[in-house]
Amino acid sequence: MDEQTLAEVERAGTQFNAVTAMTVDRANALTAESIGRRDSGQPPRRLEGIPFAIKDVIDLVGYPTTMGSNVRSDAPAANSAPVVDRLEAAGAIPVAKTNCQEYSYGILGDETAFGRVVNPVDAALCTAGSSSGSAALVAAGVVPLALGTDTAGSVRVPAACQGVLGFKPTFGVVPVDGVFPLSQSFDTVGLFAADLGVLTTAFDVIAGAGSGDGRGSSAHTIDVSLFGGGDGRARDLLKSVPELTITSANGPALDELLDDLAPIYDYIRLYEAFEVHRDLFAERAADYQPGVAKKVEAGRGLELAEYRTQLDALAELRERSLAVFGGTDFLLTPAIDGPVARWEEIDSGTAAKFMRYSMPFNVLGWPALTIPLPGAGAGDRPEAVQLVGRPGGDRDLLAFASQLV
Repeated sequence: MDEQTLAEVERAGTQFNAVTAMTVDRANALTAESIGRRDSGQPPRRLEGIPFAIKDVIDLVGYPTTMGSNVRSDAPAANSAPVVDRLEAAGAIPVAKTNCQEYSYGILGDETAFGRVVNPVDAALCTAGSSSGSAALVAAGVVPLALGTDTAGSVRVPAACQGVLGFKPTFGVVPVDGVFPLSQSFDTVGLFAADLGVLTTAFDVIAGAGSGDGRGSSAHTIDVSLFGGGDGRARDLLKSVPELTITSANGPALDELLDDLAPIYDYIRLYEAFEVHRDLFAERAADYQPGVAKKVEAGRGLELAEYRTQLDALAELRERSLAVFGGTDFLLTPAIDGPVARWEEIDSGTAAKFMRYSMPFNVLGWPALTIPLPGAGAGDRPEAVQLVGRPGGDRDLLAFASQLV
């Protein structure tokens, strides 16, 4: 990796408080390897020389994984997460670990031991979280690719608030080993990018073999039921796509799903997050960020029997939800409910608005992509939509998205 790129990442990391550690030693070693391959006449790999950033809940060998927390070990990771290994094997070069909401627990990105990330679009705007720093480095234009995690929207919502692409794959398609968990029933490693081609290649790399192929159909049906009648964003975005049928037929079924899944998500997430933190929290509760501590505490006392009941309900809901698609290939929804909030506008309802359209697809496990809309919204706030695909249809979704961006 050339010194100028590393200097630009470090500058942006400081300016936007987005970086917890520059990974210069690792970058230099892999750059030397890349140069050696080139000089020996080997063909370039799929992501040869592409710099990428890593949310600091994901292990990178030789560097601590801080989780955005004071409650951590500063011992370097003994191994990298498989997603990192796969990107490196394809020629990508890690240049930074990124600041994030403590332990990924919060959609606003407002609590981290390193201080909150600054939104490159406008410092007054909320970055969202939890993968705030990864989104910021892509939004600042200093890396073309970054890793994040998404449990209720923690890739897609920061992408919407900072004006970049954010992708959550189908649940279970990308390995989460070497990633500190929040709620294992919903956790997914996701990607930020400025360019859909780079994102698509990176997804192919981290998903690996056997993750499904696109069906290759040119005619599609897309449901836009979750847009209000006066909201023209969906049809404006879709008007140039050939052989596309637009429908709003799934509105009642989608509304019913949204009502049914929220309590299932809440119970399972609270139970699982408390179990993850039980021992650490017993020893160091006072060292957690206050809002994160409150969320962890909210899971205390939940019953194992009820948790298992909710897991059964989740499995049933995921099976029933497939009927929503029927003859529909994709859903298009708002990315968040309302405009991107300024920090000074944050209130008790903001988190729910941010997760309104993202969290359901963690619960269902479906792939989803946040797509920034061209131009700025009201008051120069970013605007974005979310494209959702069938479970396992990640490549179909990304192929269709290439007609929209």
